[in-house]
Amino acid sequence: MSAEDRQTAIEALSLIFDADDTLWHSNTHFLEAEAEFAAALEAMCGVAAEAVRATIRRHEIEVIRTHGYGRGAYIVALNQVVAMLAPPTAHRALAADVERIGSFLLERHCEPLPDVDETLAELARRHRLLLFTKGDPSEQLRKLERSGFGRHFSRVEVPREKDEGAYRRLVADAGLDPERTVMIGNSPRSDINPALKAGLRAVYIPYPHTWELEHEEIEVSDRRVTILSAFRDLLDLF
Repeated sequence: MSAEDRQTAIEALSLIFDADDTLWHSNTHFLEAEAEFAAALEAMCGVAAEAVRATIRRHEIEVIRTHGYGRGAYIVALNQVVAMLAPPTAHRALAADVERIGSFLLERHCEPLPDVDETLAELARRHRLLLFTKGDPSEQLRKLERSGFGRHFSRVEVPREKDEGAYRRLVADAGLDPERTVMIGNSPRSDINPALKAGLRAVYIPYPHTWELEHEEIEVSDRRVTILSAFRDLLDLF
């Protein structure tokens, strides 16, 4: 091994990336689908949009327990909201609206966030990159394939949940050194806090439309946490 190779091996890190709203836009698609659905329910049944959104949140939580995360699960929640809030006479018309909205949501391309491809390409030359993103595996892998980002990652996992236990399993299965492993993402609840609990470092890149159920307080005084305003700033950090 050359001196240069030895130095690279010493400096190399394992960088774990979230996908939705870290590498590409995602939650804005849900917000737009929700607004369209709420408008249809309000127009047809007179239910206020705020009441529709609150009911969606309750059903989302229930559906996650049985169906997991993902766009398909969200459509299940919308159909449950129709059954709860709309009179039977409106069910057929609203079911058609849900089918139309859901089909568009399922097939919609997730546009990459600025500078992601170029940044990942350079980081992959310096470090080991892994993708660790929860959701429906078929949905997430399809989005990854469409993005073209898969070539940058040596390992891709789509767990049902991203909690402390999931991170510890990833560390063990992938042979990672926790002290030289960094989780990068936009979600305090799924990306930053559980990674810290598992002994990793973390980089928080806020996204302006992060799903409200992913909000949590971050211990910003923890020296293992770095907050960046843009994805390309990772190149200066690593």
